[in-house]
Amino acid sequence: MIDMSMGPVHISSGPGSNSSSMCLTMVLNALEEDNKVIWMTRNLPDQRKILDVLGHLDDSVLNRMIAVEFGDEISRKLDGINSILSKFKKNDLLIIENWCESHGRAELKEITLMEKLVTKYNEIKIIITSESYEDASGKNRGLQGFMSRGGKTIEDYFRTVWLTKIDNQYQKVLITDGEKEILVEYTKKGYKLIS
Repeated sequence: MIDMSMGPVHISSGPGSNSSSMCLTMVLNALEEDNKVIWMTRNLPDQRKILDVLGHLDDSVLNRMIAVEFGDEISRKLDGINSILSKFKKNDLLIIENWCESHGRAELKEITLMEKLVTKYNEIKIIITSESYEDASGKNRGLQGFMSRGGKTIEDYFRTVWLTKIDNQYQKVLITDGEKEILVEYTKKGYKLIS
């Protein structure tokens, strides 16, 4: 769904595009391919949502996943899993959902932390997510007037992939990855490709 062969990815999600479901879908894909996953999130979604997407997996598969709710302590929680990350192989996946707050600018300490993370663990697959915001300059920069968080530093270290809810198309989201566009639909089991 999202090509991870080209390095770390920053998913910038527009209003209503449901990046949490995309994270769960990426977790599911990685686990189904026999990889390990650490899924870090500012706030865990409703347990039913997690069960809808991952509930059919047996314990031996789920044992390859660690979920970490970090709240406002992302740095401390990352320090706590460094020893696990250092043992990850190239196809194992680290997802950090909502790496920065969804209002205001991303803090320099958060941006620096993401930069250090991707530099230290450049051999594994890394996805970070944040909510995009409207460009107030009037210059219509970014994607359709929306900007990704973290500025040039994040853009230099992560490939930006955009999630955009399709207006008047219930549960449909457009994934924009450079020139490539993929239409997906949210289902109870996560996102599914349409085209």
